[in-house]
Amino acid sequence: MAGTGESTLRKGGRIAFMVLVWGVTVWLIFPLVFLKDPNLQDATKYFYRSALGITMLIILYGKTLFDLFFPLDTSRGKTVAQVAFLALYALGLTGGIIFVLFRIFALFIQGGSAGANF
Repeated sequence: MAGTGESTLRKGGRIAFMVLVWGVTVWLIFPLVFLKDPNLQDATKYFYRSALGITMLIILYGKTLFDLFFPLDTSRGKTVAQVAFLALYALGLTGGIIFVLFRIFALFIQGGSAGANF
């Protein structure tokens, strides 16, 4: 029975790590998404932070797609609910990435002299 305790502990550790990674990612892109009246001067303060957050978001998206299309444990079949949830999660993540990129593009267009402040 000691093996199940270790496996539960490892699974809990992996879940905690993914929650931590998602928390850091949300913290990194938070200013970009939730600025009330964004302008280019405010965005330059958060440029590197947002760029790192978007990069992490794209990496997590790639991990999700890889988990969806190439599952590691093929001995056990995935339930339809697991596959459906992972597919909806991937679609939601795609929408989030597109939203953030459009937000950056709108900020770029509003700025007028586009790259002069960077």
